[in-house]
Amino acid sequence: MRWLLAALLLTPGFALYAQPLATVKLDDFEDATPWLKGDPNTDMTQAEVGVRPETQIVHEGKQSLAFMVRVDWTPKPGEKYPKGWPMMTRTFPEPRDWSGHDQIEFWLYIQTQSALPRTRVIGFGAFPADKSYEDWQFPQGLVANQWHKVVVPLSPERDLTHIGSLSFYIAEAWWQDGDRINFLIDDMRLARFTTTRLKTLSVSPGFAGRGRDVEVRATVTGPADGVKLRGALLSGPRAEAAFELPLAGKSLSGAVPTPNLTGGNYHAQVTLVDAAGKVLDQREQALRIPAPGKRTYLSLITFCTPSLMDATAAKLAVLNDSAYAGVAIPLCSGYNADPVPDYASLAPQITLVRDALKIDPWPWVFGNRLIGRPPDARGHASGPKEAAEYFKAINVMALDADSPARADYLEQFRLAVRMAKQWRSPGIVLDLEAYHNYQAYSVAYVAEKRGETAAQVIAACERIGADMARICEEEYPECIVWSLFSHMTAPQHLAGVEGPVYYTPSHIILGFLEYCKQHKLPTRYLCGGEDSPGYYNKNVAALREKIATRYGTMAPLMERYPDNYSMAGTISPYHDYKILTSWIQSAAGADPELKTIQDFEPMVRTLFEAYDWVWVYAASAAKTEPYKPENSRLYSEVMRQALDAAAP
Repeated sequence: MRWLLAALLLTPGFALYAQPLATVKLDDFEDATPWLKGDPNTDMTQAEVGVRPETQIVHEGKQSLAFMVRVDWTPKPGEKYPKGWPMMTRTFPEPRDWSGHDQIEFWLYIQTQSALPRTRVIGFGAFPADKSYEDWQFPQGLVANQWHKVVVPLSPERDLTHIGSLSFYIAEAWWQDGDRINFLIDDMRLARFTTTRLKTLSVSPGFAGRGRDVEVRATVTGPADGVKLRGALLSGPRAEAAFELPLAGKSLSGAVPTPNLTGGNYHAQVTLVDAAGKVLDQREQALRIPAPGKRTYLSLITFCTPSLMDATAAKLAVLNDSAYAGVAIPLCSGYNADPVPDYASLAPQITLVRDALKIDPWPWVFGNRLIGRPPDARGHASGPKEAAEYFKAINVMALDADSPARADYLEQFRLAVRMAKQWRSPGIVLDLEAYHNYQAYSVAYVAEKRGETAAQVIAACERIGADMARICEEEYPECIVWSLFSHMTAPQHLAGVEGPVYYTPSHIILGFLEYCKQHKLPTRYLCGGEDSPGYYNKNVAALREKIATRYGTMAPLMERYPDNYSMAGTISPYHDYKILTSWIQSAAGADPELKTIQDFEPMVRTLFEAYDWVWVYAASAAKTEPYKPENSRLYSEVMRQALDAAAP
């Protein structure tokens, strides 16, 4: 699997070769006065922050700049956020045009005796004068008490012509109360590549209707005048559609008509050429195009659905006249620690559910059964306040071959797969969210707590995934495993591990896929898209951008596992923005573009155009209440309209 992870690193956005650079000085920090402390959104005084020149630890010149933080979680009178966001900012007197540059470089020294956080240590951002967007970057692989060269790419899709400020910040919640850290910064430069190369490429299904076009997006580094992108879609050795698109600045986004495609697996071959036709760069990408006229399979996943043993025919029957083709049925609560029941004992309820529903029931199983609840756990806000002794006994994550919790999880998984076959359902729903302790997503955290290496943790996760695939092979080889997320869009790097490192559930999924491929199983893993495109996007443009980016990022998985890996889309709609609560209220804001369920029709139609499988997350925070007959009719009317429009 190590070679596979190394291959997955070579996705659009990562340089495959060195390019010559030209740099200009942005700040040598010989004058510290332009940098001011304080967060304009919370507190400009920030008693825990200091900004001063540093003359003892310097990378070049006579001094560096010290951004000093003393983490203090103690609530203070009138303070709204005890765990705040220490920050320092430099604001330029006049906006600056950086559109000719590709990245910012600076040197960073983290002076501290405290342990560095495992994921985010410090954030850096360059922002337009009008604050129209934010692009925070979080350097990875940092080590305390040594200099690091940090490279921050400038996004060609953004307007870089009026940059107004630079900022550094940390979240005190990343650190521990009482930690003291001096971030020393020196020799900041703007850099541009002197040769032209593709930086990112995404070829994805378009949005003129299923199979009618593809969306091509790309960005380049280096000089871009007169540069064009030429390409073709291939089905096997045959070219099915050709295109040529000019760049606008250093990026492009365009639709290519594909009226003759039948859908399925394709390859895009792309060449970057200059004004004279000289080849500057080349790239290939796998993609899957939805079949024209085929309706998307729409499923409902919600915690409003009763668990298997609590299900009643009357409640489930509400969905029989809905737009949904399937619904996830939880085997039990995600926090359940009861002994796994014998399959025969479930027979009456299995029959009841199948007889009650005209749509497909998908058994829903939770990976939280693998997750321990140590004293430092950071779990879901709505989870049990007191963890069962069962979960307290798990050493962070149940990875050992003889672990009772591991055996229980796999037995639950087997029950779900067997049940799906009996129900003649396409498959099961897999929820790998670490509700007990979100820190268990981190390979480094799990390794430290278990006293193992990161490589050992990754291998153990992959063995769990392989065991899951083996169960599908034994019980229901055609089973679809519809996972809510994969979290493979942002790899990290850890010392001693070859290739990129993902979340622990991601490595479970990779183990599952590799077993399916090696054993030539028809089993299909379906990535649900909870992390991208995500539950909520403010408008169609934002959603389309996420879809396009995801296709480019996940292309290596489609290439490696064409018969076993597919993507699904998701959305969490609402019918009245005024009654929203919690996370979706925060995401929507006070005056969202999407105000009623009718406003979501273009959003769900976009998903139906891009994916064969889509699920609606009916959130309690949106007060969706999908089992109310009037609500079910209201949402279903919009969903049917979008299904018809996407696949006439």
